[in-house]
Formats: sequence, structure tokens, C-alpha cells
Amino acid sequence: MLAVTTAFPACALGASTPAPGGTPPPQIYHIVTTPLCARLHDQIRPAVALILENDRTIAKSHPLFKQYAIGAFGSLDAANNPMGNPAPAGNDSINVDSPATQMALQKMSYLVSPIAQSLIAAQTVLDTPVLLKPTGNPSDDAKLADVRKQLLETVAFQSASLDLINGFVATQQMGQLQHAGETLIEDVTGGNSGGNSGGSAATPMLQPATPSPLQDPNTPGLKPNPYALDLVAVPGLAVGYNPLNRLVGALQWLQTQTTGKENAAASTLSSAIADCNRIAAPASSPSP
Repeated sequence: MLAVTTAFPACALGASTPAPGGTPPPQIYHIVTTPLCARLHDQIRPAVALILENDRTIAKSHPLFKQYAIGAFGSLDAANNPMGNPAPAGNDSINVDSPATQMALQKMSYLVSPIAQSLIAAQTVLDTPVLLKPTGNPSDDAKLADVRKQLLETVAFQSASLDLINGFVATQQMGQLQHAGETLIEDVTGGNSGGNSGGSAATPMLQPATPSPLQDPNTPGLKPNPYALDLVAVPGLAVGYNPLNRLVGALQWLQTQTTGKENAAASTLSSAIADCNRIAAPASSPSP
């Protein structure tokens, strides 16, 4: 896969070996590189490392979804087919709260921040101005543009996976907050809990939130990914309610698509690295 970029050529050519005898002079090395090779090393390689790290982090969500399903439905068989229709039912995961589901949800929440930070870092590297400057060689410019496009597409699919994981965690946690302490409402209000007698009708309950710079990927300095993926386009997902098994299936589909984008980028990178290897190949020593 993209791991091919971890082995960049050492672009150093040694001077010819001096004749034996006496104190050898200091060895002089000449660094031979091109804008293409330098940008592969300085910008593309860090982006690839971040993307591969995200692959490993996203993969950790699968056993956690399975743990949550078992905790919610009591068995894996019931988790794979929790209901006969797409509408919420009495045994739906939204209405289940147990120590097992809470633990799985908490572990899942720990994946969100590392994935998000790696995605932001990868896109920041791919948007570096030096990567967008012409190299002076149209062929090299085309190769860098192809690699950048394929990696940004990979980032877009990983961002969609993050949206699924984070959306599930946030929805379940909000549901817990919504229903927490319902049995104590009457004790707090001193009677009827069905009405809403507090507050002013003229004051809206919800106010616009100020996004945190650490959470909002569209903060100044980071352009939106031009290849952003709409989750509605993911097979099996629908606007509104989606059963747990649909979310897991959608996540698997996204990872398959991500692998395809990574393989395409790996092929382009292999060709570019081969060009750098030819440049870095040491010249043959002159005949004595």
C-alpha cells in the first residue's frame, strides 16, 4: 500500500576513492535531488504516515461496535439483526444503556480526537504552498498533482469514517444526557414534570455555538477538502435514523473505498520514487 513511501532513496554520491597511501582526505558527499524528490520526502511522506496511522485507528472501532452491540442486545446474533424494520424499536440501541454499552462508547470516544488531529495534520501538509509551486518540469508537476489529489480523496473517505464514529458517539451520549435523571424531575420540581413553566417564551432555548479551533476542521488556515464526501451517498445510509448494523456496514464500505484510493496513490508514488532512485543511482567509477 502506501508504505512504499517509507523507503526513500539516499541521494548521496561519494567522490572517487583516493589511491592508498598517506592520510586519506575527508570524504566529500554531493547531495543530488530534484524538486519532485524533495517534496515527496518533505511533504508527501508525512501525509502518508498520518493516513496509515488513521487506518489503524479507524480499524479499532469495529470490535468496539461489536462490544456495544452485544451489550445492547445481549448477543451478537441479535445485534446483527436487531429489528425487522428501519424504525426505532423497544430493543433499539438508542434506548439501551448498560455498563457494557457505556464502556464501549467511552472507548470509541477516545478514537475521535486522534483521527481528527491526524486528518487535519495530513490536509495541512498537503496544502503546503511549497507543494503547490511548479517544479520547472511539467511531468513532475503532473505526478505531484496526481499524488496530492489521490491522498486528499483518501483523507475525504477517512473523514467520512470519522463522521460516522463521532456521530454515533455524540448521538448516544446526547441521548444519555437527555434521559439522565428523569426519575428525579418530580422531586426537583416538586410535582408535575409534564409541563415547562420555567423560562421565557421569547428567549430561544438553543443558541448558536462557537466552534472550538481544535474541533472545527474549517477554521481559518485550513481550506475545506475539495473532495469531501457526503454520507448520504454511502450505500445503506439514510437521512435520519439508521440501525446499528447499517452504521457498521457503512463503515466497512468506507474502509474498502479508502483502501482503493490508497492503492491508487501507492501506484503513482511507486512510479515517482522509481524516478528518484534513477537520479540517486551512483555514477560508474572511471576506469583507472
